[in-house]
Amino acid sequence: METLKTEKADRWYTLKVLSNFEDKVKNLIEKGLEQEPTHKEYFYEVLMPSEIVTTVKQGKKTSRVRKLYPGYLFVNMKIFIDEETRELNPNAYYFITGINGVTGFIGGRDPVQLSNAEIDTIKSHIEKFQSKEVPKSTYDVGQKVTILDGPFVGLHGEISSADTDAQKISVLVSIFGRETPVDLENWQVEKYEEEK
Repeated sequence: METLKTEKADRWYTLKVLSNFEDKVKNLIEKGLEQEPTHKEYFYEVLMPSEIVTTVKQGKKTSRVRKLYPGYLFVNMKIFIDEETRELNPNAYYFITGINGVTGFIGGRDPVQLSNAEIDTIKSHIEKFQSKEVPKSTYDVGQKVTILDGPFVGLHGEISSADTDAQKISVLVSIFGRETPVDLENWQVEKYEEEK
């Protein structure tokens, strides 16, 4: 999870950004706050919920960051001078919308505030996926796979059980003519494709 926190929470809004610009926009917000500390009076926090996704290709495990909400950032700021009249704070509004890669707020010039339940859901996603690797694909019972890692590398087998929460599977492989269950993590196998 990527987050920038400067002060106490206020109100949450959804910021639309260009696809694949989430990191860049977050960094530009950080630089803007460093260069002009007065923005900290109305800008408190930005969230970019993400997870680490692992894949295995040709026996090599690689990891990358995948955004949970691509094209969006969640900002905690005081965007209105007065909440009742919904008068925009021009400094706050133009500080954010003037950042390269930002296309605007959900709600345009009348940004829609996220409910407490919505921001709690987003934060629970962040906690759930923080520093937890998630395999790119999941597998089902009965599916044939090839083992890519460990002492049984290269063997083919059928999945006998799958634990999606723990990202673990049990694969039945034929060892000395007997079906033997092998417990593996999802990233240690790939879908079996028969040679043509």
